Amino acid sequence: MKKYYSLPVTLVVISLVFFVISCHKEKDSGTTVKTMDQLNVPSNFNWETSREVSLSVAVDMPSMIGTLSRIRVYDGDPYGSGKILITGSAGYNYPFVTGLRIPTALKQIYLELTKGDGSSRITPVNISDNIAYTFTGIKLFPENYNPATDPDCTTGCTQTISGSSPVSITGGKTYCVTGTFNGTITSWTSGTLKVCGTANLGFIKINAPNCNIIVTAGGTLTIDSLYMSSTTTLTVYQGGHASIRGFAMAINSKVFNYSNDFSIATAFSFYGEIQNYGNFVIKNDATLTGSGGKLTNSGYFNTYGFFKVLAVLINNGTLEVNNYLHFDSPSVVTNNCLMFSHANMHIFSSTITGNNGYFKTNQEFHVTNYANLTLQNQSMISCADYYQDKDVLGQGSKSSIKITGNGYISGTNKVSGPIELATTSGSLATGNLSNFVYGGTLVKISNATNYIPISSCNPEGIGSPPPPDSDGDGVPNNLDEFPNDASRAYTNYYPAKGQFGSLAFEDLWPGKGDYDMNDLVVDYTFKIISNAQNKIVDIIPSFYVRAVGASLQNGFGFQFDKLSPAVISSVSGYSIQGSYISLASNGVENAQGNAVIIVFDNANNVIHRTGGNYFNTEKNVPYGQSDNIEMTIHFAIPQDASAVGTAPYNPFLIKNLQRGVEIHLPDRIPTSLADQALFGTGEDNSLPSAGRYYKSSKNLPWAINITQKFDYTWEQVQVISGYLKFGNWAESGGSSDPDWYSNLSGYRDVSQIYTKP
Repeated sequence: MKKYYSLPVTLVVISLVFFVISCHKEKDSGTTVKTMDQLNVPSNFNWETSREVSLSVAVDMPSMIGTLSRIRVYDGDPYGSGKILITGSAGYNYPFVTGLRIPTALKQIYLELTKGDGSSRITPVNISDNIAYTFTGIKLFPENYNPATDPDCTTGCTQTISGSSPVSITGGKTYCVTGTFNGTITSWTSGTLKVCGTANLGFIKINAPNCNIIVTAGGTLTIDSLYMSSTTTLTVYQGGHASIRGFAMAINSKVFNYSNDFSIATAFSFYGEIQNYGNFVIKNDATLTGSGGKLTNSGYFNTYGFFKVLAVLINNGTLEVNNYLHFDSPSVVTNNCLMFSHANMHIFSSTITGNNGYFKTNQEFHVTNYANLTLQNQSMISCADYYQDKDVLGQGSKSSIKITGNGYISGTNKVSGPIELATTSGSLATGNLSNFVYGGTLVKISNATNYIPISSCNPEGIGSPPPPDSDGDGVPNNLDEFPNDASRAYTNYYPAKGQFGSLAFEDLWPGKGDYDMNDLVVDYTFKIISNAQNKIVDIIPSFYVRAVGASLQNGFGFQFDKLSPAVISSVSGYSIQGSYISLASNGVENAQGNAVIIVFDNANNVIHRTGGNYFNTEKNVPYGQSDNIEMTIHFAIPQDASAVGTAPYNPFLIKNLQRGVEIHLPDRIPTSLADQALFGTGEDNSLPSAGRYYKSSKNLPWAINITQKFDYTWEQVQVISGYLKFGNWAESGGSSDPDWYSNLSGYRDVSQIYTKP
């Protein structure tokens, strides 16, 4: 609201404003700047720069220490610029379920699981209306595998074979061994051999498509030597037995093992795909190679000799190599569990990622100058001697490199990111602290700060376990922000930790404003305290008045739309000096159906003017300061987050000390004390029966909420003139340029935006 003028003066002012705007239409971005009245805004647009989504984070694994794990949500990579949004508890069969308000422009959040033993994982998740994610442990069998569905030889057999007579497998038929078969297979052009009994075979060569070998539960297959190519498959089910005693090679074929007894006696070259969910033992050397070469190990995979990997390897279980383990081009390796070489482990021209994985070698671990090694989410390397000729990158939660012999980092190569390298002496044979950047550290093993617990994937671990749960709330001390207070556990933030948002109002409602959106600009940040059960205990908001571009005396408050006033035990920190606000003994406003908090009854009582007609909106006027209003709202009993809602809740301006005249964000419901007779008068086009509030007939608002500090425009300069993407955003109903308020190239006409003198 501005000063009132007589009609002729008003017309002159309006004419000048439109003249200025009309002379200022094109900017470098190519965006045409309209006036607010020229916008064509969808009737259902609520002018939100943020959105509320549902979040459910489950933990499908037991906690090793304490009964609950901590879930943290960040608006970006926590090891980059990501800030904490919300924190809660989750446990086995106890997900963290909450509403989350985030900027509409945000496309991805990061979830961090930290267990009571100190272990943690971080994962990015794309944003949708309903976000559901489960942190899972390692499973030995795939989700769709059910041993009860293993095939047998009672059905589906074209022919049953036994004895020693030769057999030709052809015509796509299924030949079932139910007793003992010692014969030869003279040819194999298409079809399936299903072993339910015992099959002792000589040399088997299969180079035709659609050929399959199946060993069922209780079946035993022994082959002298095996050559497979084309689309051949060999499947050994749980409870089955398979042994290859001589030469073995597989090209463009697949082996699926669910058995605890699969062995190959001689060197094995594999150019196809292996999926192992049981025990797979090669009693010699092994090579995984070829464009189609891939090993997915979710069980136990062991080679007695060396193992050369020149293809894709995903390890979800235990991979043990009795000789050296060698990775070379074009191998792409992900280790999610345990990888152990009794000799050297060399990474040549390949890409290796440890994701909560353990790399163990009794001798030398060597990262050569063509390797790409990334350790993330509490991965660990344990070796005697360590050689690093290329940068090693850390991501997610902290990982460790433990060296019991000598460590060598050549030249300027870096340990970059959250990695703690620990040696017996705390120093390197070659290299120094300059090789550690962006969170990389060098310590003594005895002084290791990173704690990685002993587990089935990491039988060694490092560091010391965290302290116990002193207050007994189920959240261990190392995760509990209030370790001696059983009623509190976490601090949540809105818009994010260390970040303020802004509410900007026009105060002439139900009349038309000038749309500079600076009649009252209030910066806010909320701390929300929750307990171990993710219920809200306290809300601690802070408010700061940054601008008052109006001559009216306006108040400010907010409403919890789903809470009764009785659920609040106390409110403190407000600024109320007049008599038109009546408070109950618990600090909420009287005569309200919902809980209403009044922050201040008159902005003039919390600001300190330095001259001029207004406060921090005019040129050539010194900048004024405001009192910081920090409040504490304590609930009588902890409240479900769904009942409390999401900050900034339902904020509103009280116009010129008139309690019944409230100005809310578009489509937000008024309080019980609002004067309902004002709806539909003046420029207001509210329709309470349809849930439409505080919009004009052109669907324009009187208030907006920005999820960061809002750089408002100068006095009597429409917001659309300063923000060149604002019009696109409004006319698209929020789908285009949701970050219109950002300070990016082509987004602003800085001459129209208030600048602090």
